[in-house]
Amino acid sequence: MPRWDNAPPIGTDQPSFRIVRTPPTKSLMGLITCADIVGCATHFVQNRTVPCEKEHEDDFCQHCQVGHSWRWHGYVSAILTCSHEHILFEFTRPPADTFKNYLHYSGTLRGCLFTSRRPSGRPNGRVVVSCKSVDQTTLRLPEPPNIRNILCRVWNIKTESVSSVSTSHQHVKALKVKPSNGDGRYKSPADQPK
Repeated sequence: MPRWDNAPPIGTDQPSFRIVRTPPTKSLMGLITCADIVGCATHFVQNRTVPCEKEHEDDFCQHCQVGHSWRWHGYVSAILTCSHEHILFEFTRPPADTFKNYLHYSGTLRGCLFTSRRPSGRPNGRVVVSCKSVDQTTLRLPEPPNIRNILCRVWNIKTESVSSVSTSHQHVKALKVKPSNGDGRYKSPADQPK
């Protein structure tokens, strides 16, 4: 006889979180489930985003060595209001300032309703984010995912090679990623730094 249920058993699989960016022609609206931003300097190499390994001037980063520029990306977990999908929202420095201002006044990003759009309508156009508070007494937000672990899975990096680093912005948690064998940032093991 089948054992019927209205949901999958808890703890039987790892949830999957899409990384979502602001679309060019429409707004994106979401409700943030994490308390803070997680950020990392990244490179765009071979059509994918990978973390930069350079924390200090004398650190080695293969992608910096060959001349790839870096760009900071921030991530928050959020529930999309249109589909109720739990996602990671990726953004660059200018939208981060809006989130940091909200964080400064409210003490947490959790429960922040944000709208993100590209006024130019271009895929690489500037992103504008607006935030507003919502009545959290009527909400039952899910627990936030471990954003660092998700990014390490996406980048195929062993989680023990990731550590927190201080930044000049007290409300931004940054990642420092050490090179490790067999991760997804290099074409082959021969291309790995020694």
